[in-house]
Amino acid sequence: MRYAQSPRRRVLGSLIVFLVIVTLHRLSGPAGLVGFGKHADRVQIACRIWPDWEGSSPAQLVYENIVTEQSPHAFVGDAAFIGKKDRCLLAVSRLNQYQSSLDRNWDKVRWGEVQKRCTAAKLGHSLPEKVEMFDVWQQPPKQAETKFSPKERGQTAVVLRTWSDYNYTDSRRVWLRTLITETSLHSSGDHEVFFLVNVKNNIDLEDRDTYDRALGEFVPEEFRDMALLYNSRKLEKWYPKVAEHGAQDQMYQALQIFSHQFPHFTHIWQLEMDLRLTGHVHTTLESATAFSLAQPRRNIWERNGRFYIPALHGNSYEAFAAAVDLDTGETGIWGPPQTTDFEPKGPKPPPRSHRNWGVDEDPDLISLMPMIDPIGTDWIYETEIHNFADGTATPRRAAFVSMTRSSWRLLQLVSEAQRERGQWLVSEATLETFALLHGLKAVSVPHPITFDNNMTAETVEADINRGPVHSKAGGRAPSFSYTTSGWVTGPWFKASYWFAADDAPNRWHGYLGGECMPPMLLHPVKDE
Repeated sequence: MRYAQSPRRRVLGSLIVFLVIVTLHRLSGPAGLVGFGKHADRVQIACRIWPDWEGSSPAQLVYENIVTEQSPHAFVGDAAFIGKKDRCLLAVSRLNQYQSSLDRNWDKVRWGEVQKRCTAAKLGHSLPEKVEMFDVWQQPPKQAETKFSPKERGQTAVVLRTWSDYNYTDSRRVWLRTLITETSLHSSGDHEVFFLVNVKNNIDLEDRDTYDRALGEFVPEEFRDMALLYNSRKLEKWYPKVAEHGAQDQMYQALQIFSHQFPHFTHIWQLEMDLRLTGHVHTTLESATAFSLAQPRRNIWERNGRFYIPALHGNSYEAFAAAVDLDTGETGIWGPPQTTDFEPKGPKPPPRSHRNWGVDEDPDLISLMPMIDPIGTDWIYETEIHNFADGTATPRRAAFVSMTRSSWRLLQLVSEAQRERGQWLVSEATLETFALLHGLKAVSVPHPITFDNNMTAETVEADINRGPVHSKAGGRAPSFSYTTSGWVTGPWFKASYWFAADDAPNRWHGYLGGECMPPMLLHPVKDE
C-alpha cells in the first residue's frame, strides 16, 4: 500500500480499478479494439493488409450464442476468464478469409512490415526506415539498459517458437495469418508477433550470408521479416556457465536473448505452434491478463498450486479463493521465501493485514497451468537445480507446458542468474522458480480444460488435486507429470490442454467443422 488509507477506501479503490479494466475490455468489442475517434480510424486503416480489406473486424466475424447443453463440458477452469463464455466465434467467418484466392494472395504479404506500419500509426509516427532484424538480433551480449517500473506497461510481444524443419502447410498458414491479424493488427500495434526459429544445427548464424540462406530455406517468405533464427551455438555464447542449451531444458534462453535485444516489450507471451484458440486471440490474451491483474497476492501461490473445479465451488471463483484462504489461513507465501545467498529483487511485502496487496499489479508471470511445488513429486526433473546455495532444498515451483506471459524484468533476472552465476533449472521450473524466489507476482489462469465426459467433478478432483494444501495439484506423483517411474495414471490423455494430450485435435476439428465452442486453449494440435 502506498499511503495510509482506510481499509474501506483501499477496497473501494481496488474495486474501481477492476471495474475500469472490465469496462474497457467490454467496450473493446470482439476484436479487443477500443476506438478513439478519428485517430482510431487512421490506425485501423494503417493496420489493414490491403486498403480495401476489413479483415476479421467485428463486422466480418460471426458470433453465436452457445447452447449450454451442446457446449463441451470443462471440468477444470472457466471460459469467462479468457473471453465471453456464452458466445462462440464461428470458424468459417474467422479462418476462411485467410486462404489465398484470385483477389487475395496471402503469400505476397510481408507480415513484419504490416505490423511495423500498424505500430507506427498507433504511436503517431511515420513508418520508420526499414530496420534489419538481423542487425538488432546480433547485438553483442550485454545487460539491456532500458528500465521499466513494475507499473509501466509498454508493448507486448507474442513469440511463437518454431523449428527449422517445421512444415508450413496451408492449414497452418491459415492459422498463423489469423493469429497475427487478431493479435497485432487488432490491438493497433500494442502487440507484435515474432517467430523464434530453432535451427537444428550449429551453423554460424552470426555470418550474414549464412543467416540469410538459412532464413530463406527455413521460413516462408511471408513470415521472414518477423522471424529470428538461433541455435545451440548462439545460446552457448550467451550462457557459457549453463551446461544445457536444448529446448527441453532451456525453453526460455532464446526468449531471454529476445528481451535483451528488444527491451521496449515490457511483456512477452511465449506460445507454441501447436496451440489453437477457439476464441479471438487478442481477446483471449487480454482477458487472461485482466484476470491476473485483478488477483490479490494473499495466498496467490496456494491458489496457483491447485486446479479450479467450478462444480465443487458453486461455479464461483470467489468461493474457490475463499476455500483456499480457509485451508491456508495466514501461513501462505507472503513475499520471497527464505533462501541462502540469494538476493530477492521484488517489492518489499507489506504487513499481512494488507489483504488487497497485489490488486492492480501487473504480474511478472502468467501461467496457463498450475504452478506446483516439485519437491517430493518424483517428477523426472525434480532434482535438476544447479548452482543454488540450498541445492535441492531451494524453494521452487514448476508448471507443465511452457506457454506463459513473462515480464521483461523477470526474463532479465533469469538471464543475469544464468550468465553470471550459472543458476538454472529445466524449462518448466525456470520462470516459476525465479518469480517465487524474487517475490514477484505470478498468476495461474484457470482456463477451461475438458476431460473424458464419463468422469465427474469429484473423480477429477481426486485425480488432479490430491497434494498438500500449498500444492494441491502436486504431491507424490501428480497425474499430469512424467515421473522417474514413467507416466502416472490419470485423465490427462483425454484432456483438451496438456503436453501429451490427444483430445485437442478432436476439439479443433470439431470447431473447424462448425461446432459452436466457447473460448478455449487447445494443445497440442498437430494438424497438417
